[in-house]
Parts: sequence; C-alpha cells; structure tokens
Amino acid sequence: MSKKPEMTICRNCNTPMAKNAKTCPSCGAKNTKPFYKKWWFLLLIIVLAISAFNSIGKSKKEKFDWKDVELCDRLPKPKSKTGSIIINDSSSLSMDVEKTSKSDYKAYIEKCQSMGYTVESEKDGDTYNAFDEEGYALSLDYIGEEMYIELDAPIEMGTLTWPKSKIAGLLPLPESTVGKISDDRADGCYIYVGKTSIDDFTAYIDKCTDSGFSVDYDKGDKFYRASDKKGNQLSLTYEGNQIMTIQIEKPEKTRKKKTKAKKEEPAAVETEAAPESEPPAETEAPDNSAESADGMRPEFKAAMDSYEAFMNEYCDFMARYAQSDGTDLGLLADYTDYMSKYADVVKDFEAWDNGEMNTVEMAYYLDVQTRIEKRLLEVIE
Repeated sequence: MSKKPEMTICRNCNTPMAKNAKTCPSCGAKNTKPFYKKWWFLLLIIVLAISAFNSIGKSKKEKFDWKDVELCDRLPKPKSKTGSIIINDSSSLSMDVEKTSKSDYKAYIEKCQSMGYTVESEKDGDTYNAFDEEGYALSLDYIGEEMYIELDAPIEMGTLTWPKSKIAGLLPLPESTVGKISDDRADGCYIYVGKTSIDDFTAYIDKCTDSGFSVDYDKGDKFYRASDKKGNQLSLTYEGNQIMTIQIEKPEKTRKKKTKAKKEEPAAVETEAAPESEPPAETEAPDNSAESADGMRPEFKAAMDSYEAFMNEYCDFMARYAQSDGTDLGLLADYTDYMSKYADVVKDFEAWDNGEMNTVEMAYYLDVQTRIEKRLLEVIE
C-alpha cells in the first residue's frame, strides 16, 4: 500500500495538492513557500528583534577618549576606541567597547591581571571577575564582538553599629564589627559587613539557620536565601573581597497591610489652627525612582522582567512558526499581534528609562540580553 502524500493548499487557487509538487495541477502556479516561511524572512525577524532590544539601552555608539575616563589609571587602555561610556565617575565605571575580537578580549584580561586584578579571580566562559589588592572590583564580559567593562571602587566602611529595629534584632550579630548600613527601615535593612572571609560567611549562615531562618531556603557557595516561620525574608551574599551583605525584609503582605492602615487612619482632631505657612500633612507617596536594596529601581526590574517574558513568548511563537507547513495563515496574524505587543513593551520601557542605568542595572540588563539572544539563536538552529 503506497504512502499517502502530504498535502498543502495552492496559494493561487486554493486547490489541494501534494506538498512536494512543483506546480499546481489545477492552475499551474508554482508551489513555493510563502515569503514568511523562507529562511531569510525568519533571519530578518530575529535580527530586527535583537537590534530593537539593543536599542533600549539608548547609549549612543561613538568613539571615546580613554583620558576622559576618571578611573583610566586603574585599567589598561582598550585596543578599540569605539563604544559607549555609561557610568563614569571616581567610584564607578561602566562601558562597552565595540570592535573587540576574541583575541583582543583575552589579551585585555591578561593586561588586567598584570595590573593586579587577580584577587579572588573567577573565569566563567566569556566572563572574568576579580579584585585588586586595594579592593577595586573588576567585571569583564564578552558578547558578540563587544567587551563590557565594569569597575567599582571599594566600599568605604567604618565601625558597624547594628540597627535597633525589631526586624534587625531577629538576626545574630556577625563576628566582624566593620561595615556599613546602606538601608535601615522599620520593615527591613541592608547591611555591608567587611573583614568577613568565605568561612566566616558560611558560619554566619549556620547562625541564621539556628535563629529560625530555615524555611524554603536556597543555598549556594556564595548566597543563602530563606524565611522564618513568620515570613520574614533573609538574603545573605558573599560579594568577594571579604565583604558580606545582609538583607532582611518583613513579609510583603505585612508591609502592604501597614501601608493600607496608614492611609485609612483618620486625621487627628486639631485643637489649634495650623499656621498658614504650613500646608496640611499628606500621606507621602512612595518614591518609585529610588533604588531597592539590591541596587535596582523597582520599575526597571519590572520592565526588564516583563520584556524578557514577552521575548520568551515570542521565541516560542517563532519555534512554532518554523515548524509549520506554510498553510496556517493565522501565524502571520499572530506575528502582527506580537509586533503590536512588542511596540507596547518598548513604549512602556521608554516611559521611565532615562538611559542612565547604574552598575547593578547594567549588569542585569546584560544578563537579560544574553539570555534573550541565546533563545533567539536557538530558534535559528
């Protein structure tokens, strides 16, 4: 019994015909794939998606003068002069260098090592992280003939005075008394602790576990995430260069409930008229532009996560698109819908983005970019 041939539809007269037929037996039209099924169209869509994502950074690509970099004396000069300087001050540098070959990148790492960036060095694929003896933190990444450079000056610390809030009181005191309090609130705090080795960090994790922070924990060599029975959330990270960070927050529901109660609280009865020069007290609106404890603006994190989720959904669509037989014209309508959604995502992104990402945000931006480019390349293969 012969195998029944796969069928398709003539694009000219809609007559059923064999998929491998060269011409339609009814009207004689050539049996060709629709333009949106051809490899060059798929490749064009992917290139456009990558280019559009890269444009979100909004950093103008141009030649830079290395002498304008405030921390230029602490790093070797890159071979290429083309790129973007994103952050440039005496405490932090973030930039990308275009037209950098793989050999140029490897040579640059060697030059950085010769300048002392070998303390706690880590090399993972095309990423290199290290400190120098003075505590300057270097991070290098290589993506698509571009080298990304980040350099941060050491954090200035002094004698650590532990916060007096109840939430901070839930934690054991670290052995070191050197540190810096970055954020201290009634519902949470963020603390840097210096002179803390990786062994000290591990010992502190054990102390926190004994103090009840062992619910739904997630542990790695340099991080620990857990909650206690009341839902208070703890995050410990070994940052390197003998620095540990401690972040603790009350449960999100508790924080929302407190905020809601504050808004619904009736105004106190005034016995005296307030001076005309002083306006009535108002509930202070949250500062959406402020950085969260992890160094990223909440709206930035939300926008990037939303964008990545959209692109993952789009890649799933492109995978279905690549596997289709060319007869499902609904895919073209779906593509139009995705492009409309994409325009909305970019519009929302640009609504808050001022083009000046801080170091932490830039690192997250690059992580998202790498993951999305990987997904897009998987669709091509």
